[in-house]
Amino acid sequence: MAYEKLLNEIYAVVSLKYLWREYQPSFVKSEAPDWINETMNLGLEVSQALLPDDGQTKNFIDQYLGCRREELPPAALERYGERLNFYNGRFWAVLPDDLEHQDYLYKAQYRFDKKLEKLNTSYQQKRYNGLYLFLHPADECSIDVQRLFEAMGQRQKAFAQQFDWVFLDCVKVIYVCNYMKHTIEPIILPPNAKNFLSTEAEFLRYCGEWEDGVSLEEVTDLFGHGNGVKM
Repeated sequence: MAYEKLLNEIYAVVSLKYLWREYQPSFVKSEAPDWINETMNLGLEVSQALLPDDGQTKNFIDQYLGCRREELPPAALERYGERLNFYNGRFWAVLPDDLEHQDYLYKAQYRFDKKLEKLNTSYQQKRYNGLYLFLHPADECSIDVQRLFEAMGQRQKAFAQQFDWVFLDCVKVIYVCNYMKHTIEPIILPPNAKNFLSTEAEFLRYCGEWEDGVSLEEVTDLFGHGNGVKM
């Protein structure tokens, strides 16, 4: 998944539109939270299970992968120091500085806590609240969803405003954590669904400015779907 914020926000609501059985149109672009669905009386925030430094580091790696040390900016050499990994004189990776905090569970709980705090301090209040969280596990087959579900639920007990739904996007499956029913429902993406959703989201991303108040359904109806066919 890309690190571009708006693209991820659009991908999240597009995936819910096509795959979530409880979805009702339409999500409208907002700020704090990222989307409002008046039909469902739902506010939805979209985020990634990353630590503050992760996105910047990923962008740095993508930009300078394979470059020689002398081609790297001095600021990067100062920032990452011995964490820069070279082979045959070329840059290939940034080593983690804290292995204890590199697993997806820690990162998911960290990001969940940050969003939970904002839900109780700065988000527009709706009847229901949702969080769509992109996870980045090293192995998609070893995700302990039950453990994360329980940890997030326990954390919420200390707050007045809580997330009713948390959507955990694990690339090939989206886990719907329903805290009203205390259930976890896996949405296993059908064949080719990931490519379709990514194409649709990228297409819609560049259809306009996506200012506050713009509806997902309106943009989709106006420009067509992301399969390359414009209306």
